[in-house]
Amino acid sequence: MRLSWLLLIASLLNGGSTPPSSAPVAAVPLPVVPHWELDGVALGDAGMEVSAAWGSPGTIEEDEWYPGCVIWSYADGRNVGLCEDAVSFVQVTAGAGQASLNGREFPLEDAALRQVLGKPEFEAEDGWGVVNGFEALKVFVDDRGKLVSLDLFGAEG
Repeated sequence: MRLSWLLLIASLLNGGSTPPSSAPVAAVPLPVVPHWELDGVALGDAGMEVSAAWGSPGTIEEDEWYPGCVIWSYADGRNVGLCEDAVSFVQVTAGAGQASLNGREFPLEDAALRQVLGKPEFEAEDGWGVVNGFEALKVFVDDRGKLVSLDLFGAEG
């Protein structure tokens, strides 16, 4: 370590430039990835924000997969999961007929979903989806390929 500093100082004193290995590295900021809002609700929103956007839920049930979490269901085909009063998932079912992503409305039809979401980044038997940072949107389909829902949830790393 001491030798490299001596070489750097000697090089600079003798009119030389800073060796490339000792040049400061500029920090390159990561690109800003806007969070998704599905029908006006984003992951991490508080229950109060969901109520402001969607009103009071028709039913509130315990989440069978996540103890301590609840699912708010609405008559128009929308559902939201809340854990410790923070949104953990947003679901718009085919019965809703349409959805909005960051304010852009579209029908819940295959062609429109592919146009809005773009090329699938992952595919499975039960659907396909795209990833945005730590979030994912998945189009769930039944065994005949018919749309079941569009879901926003946290992407596992």
